[in-house]
Amino acid sequence: MAKVLGILLSVVVILGGGGYLLATKANASAPNDTLFKLDVLLEEAQRLITLDEVAKTELEQEILEERQSEIEAMLNEDGISEELMNDAIEYMNQQRIRTYEKLGEVQEKMEQKGNTQAAESLEKVQNKYMENLQKQLETAQKVQNKFKGIDNTVKEEIEQNMEEEENSLQNEGKDTQNQQQNQESNSNDSSNGSSNGNSSTTKGKSN
Repeated sequence: MAKVLGILLSVVVILGGGGYLLATKANASAPNDTLFKLDVLLEEAQRLITLDEVAKTELEQEILEERQSEIEAMLNEDGISEELMNDAIEYMNQQRIRTYEKLGEVQEKMEQKGNTQAAESLEKVQNKYMENLQKQLETAQKVQNKFKGIDNTVKEEIEQNMEEEENSLQNEGKDTQNQQQNQESNSNDSSNGSSNGNSSTTKGKSN
């Protein structure tokens, strides 16, 4: 709780003190910028105030895409050290893992609740995540091409996990579709049963 209050208080102080412009600049910063730590702090605050489950996955996906775009921006700059670039790659990988785990966590909750409408929205985020995986791999390859001495563990990890994660998310999507079809079938059965019952009652009265 103390950590939560500390983060929110910091954000209130920053924004309340006319720091909106500062926060905007921080959001556009990269790991090699002095405002990057503020950007991470603001992201933590966003996580704390985001309550909707699907919105949580959308937020993590947005942050993941931001981590990737930061690396792309750094690739176009001069004077970026291998150490800084390696940190940026690691940030992206950590966020990728976080996003994937959040998708799985929310998917499980949706299935338990039988919330098919939210599950459909979640599927869109899952598809976006899978599309972005290939882009991350391409970005990691660019880094490796430019910085020969950089650790390629992250790139290899993305490659290894791509197929596994894709299969996992696809299976979860099929489970959601099956659940939705079952619910629709049950709903139709109930409707038909009610209709048949009313028909029988009407016939009985007529006789």
